[in-house]
Amino acid sequence: MASVEGIHPKSQALELEAPLPGVMDALAALPSTQKARRFRSRVGHRLISLSRIGVFLLLLWVAGTADGPLDVVAGTLAVGLGIVLWFRSLLPNRFHAEGHPGDALDRRPELVRRVLLRLKDDLAPKTPVRLRLRPDPRPEGPGSSFYDLKLLSKAVSDVLDPWLTLETRLADGAHLRLSAVERRRNKVSDPGPNGPRRRKKTKEYDTLFLDARLRVKAKRHPRLAALSLDRAREAVRLPPGAKLQRLRITGERLRLRIRLEESWLPHAPKDAAAEASPAPDASRAVTMMLLSLYQMLHLARTPEAVKAPQREKAPQRRAKSRRRRSG
Repeated sequence: MASVEGIHPKSQALELEAPLPGVMDALAALPSTQKARRFRSRVGHRLISLSRIGVFLLLLWVAGTADGPLDVVAGTLAVGLGIVLWFRSLLPNRFHAEGHPGDALDRRPELVRRVLLRLKDDLAPKTPVRLRLRPDPRPEGPGSSFYDLKLLSKAVSDVLDPWLTLETRLADGAHLRLSAVERRRNKVSDPGPNGPRRRKKTKEYDTLFLDARLRVKAKRHPRLAALSLDRAREAVRLPPGAKLQRLRITGERLRLRIRLEESWLPHAPKDAAAEASPAPDASRAVTMMLLSLYQMLHLARTPEAVKAPQREKAPQRRAKSRRRRSG
């Protein structure tokens, strides 16, 4: 278990189990830690690039100044390293999407913080919260602003990044588990002939999946297992930009899974116009997911109203008689 202020060195995630105030303090200390980690990563990449060029120049200097076998060895190594660097320069480099939401330091931690603030009144005092959060996306992975542009001839398998697991017990005794998984999908399309060759287009896009699971006592909700999925779907209310992915109900468990596009934000101001903020509000989506789950519990306790049979309309005999008289 990692400390409240630190990040686990192997998983690169904040892992702790503590009451709500301790978790909030850990989230508040994340920005400074994230800045230091990103700075070290950038410096490391620059040093690796400079070291390759430095070794190449050193081999050239040794080949030009040394005599005997060392001259031949250094010259051979310099030519080989030069060919590798030249070939590497021809390959597609990483593409950085300027203005990508994944560049924001507080994108993931802010979502967790807002969700916990909205759950504050529904938690019993001193209730422990188990949290596992990876605050930064993996390089070139889902949620990251860097795309590894490769010469793909066919679609590759999806890349998944499960970066959030939050578990706690609510004041009414229900156990809540919230998880988030980001997916990066590579799509290769061939639009058809374009001159002498066919041009293949590669597109990478991300999708965020939010999964909320609620475990309740079967004794308190005996009719939950009999709740139909069609009736449960009527209780699902989601904000714009969120789409229902999966809904499952058993005797004591409810599971709701939705998906958001890569432009999601942890919070969108209420007074913002729809055109000014088209990105989905992830914290609002989580709140509406929980409200939908509790609405399903309410529907399970409420018997379904029996629809009254529709009365058949009596044949219009008078109209027919009038037509006969008029004829």
